[in-house]
Amino acid sequence: MVCVAVVLYATLTADPMDGAELPLIPNIDKVIHAVMFGGLAGAAAFDWQRSHRGRNVGGRVMAVICALCAVFGCLDEIAQATLTEARSGDVLDFVADIAGIAVAFFAAPPAVRCVLGIKHDRLTDKVKNGK
Repeated sequence: MVCVAVVLYATLTADPMDGAELPLIPNIDKVIHAVMFGGLAGAAAFDWQRSHRGRNVGGRVMAVICALCAVFGCLDEIAQATLTEARSGDVLDFVADIAGIAVAFFAAPPAVRCVLGIKHDRLTDKVKNGK
């Protein structure tokens, strides 16, 4: 929930950096979008793994998490375009959101297992899941 609140503040506030200038790096805002939404997907994977200690976060769970993050990204861009006067929705921001989410789809599961000290065993996962 904290990640969602930070994303909403950063994307819907008229001046989230309180007057500070972004570095002179072309399209840095796209990188920020990718990091925010990749981080959101990673945080959701971490929370899911902590609450399901007997199972490893896998492809199906990550697909659902990533789909929900993509829907959130789309709705966030629509909200920027319709609910704020100082911000505008941008399709390229949404593409950057998707890029960050795609990276998290592959990077988050092993990173979460490493942080939590969980050994990944595909055969054990299949047996536990009844496959």
